Amino acid sequence: MDLAEMFQDRRSQAMLGGSILFMLIFPIYFAMVPGLVGLDDASSTGPSGKWTVSFTEETLTQTDTTDALSDGDTHEDTFVITEEMIGDNKNLASVTITIECQDQGAVGPGQNNGVDASSDVSGVSGELADQTDGGGCGNGIAASMTWNLIDGYDGQDYEADGTEAEIRSGWMDSDNGRGDWIVELTADVQNDAVGFPPFLSSDDQTYDITWTAVIFEVSMEPVIDIEDPTTA
Repeated sequence: MDLAEMFQDRRSQAMLGGSILFMLIFPIYFAMVPGLVGLDDASSTGPSGKWTVSFTEETLTQTDTTDALSDGDTHEDTFVITEEMIGDNKNLASVTITIECQDQGAVGPGQNNGVDASSDVSGVSGELADQTDGGGCGNGIAASMTWNLIDGYDGQDYEADGTEAEIRSGWMDSDNGRGDWIVELTADVQNDAVGFPPFLSSDDQTYDITWTAVIFEVSMEPVIDIEDPTTA
């Protein structure tokens, strides 16, 4: 018996039509079910609701002191950040470098020693821009530069609505900031070797270079609203 003979009677034709209709409706039905029961694609990323979001911070710090530099001398310093240093489930919020110096000479008015600093972040992952800064040694910190890897991060707790995965994704560093952070400084030293008294005179300067990386981990707790029966 061929197919033409099989579907000659009305019952067979009706069964064939029903089978074809079911084949068309079946995938459409299951595509609509999540929306019909209040679920959407976000449900696969965890429960949705109001959350208290908090952060646990830690810092990586590296401090170096240069040799005594004369006017125009340069010094290069490198700070290496690896994925292993950051750790699992943690993200890199920012990297800051400060250059401090206490004037070791320049005793005359307007003769403070200083420094000019410029970064090289070409060896760091992510789209980061180089920075420059500089200043005198009279106030301690002569130069400072900061790179914020995650916009809006301030370490403060807050409440948010959404799924856990959606909220966490907003605090991911996307593996940016890994690599070799480099700064080159140029000494600005006032040559006052003939100053008075002689023991206060100096024609060189040392600088303290401090790198600080802020790392954080996100914690989330659901907010449970308990209705007061006396006000219900």
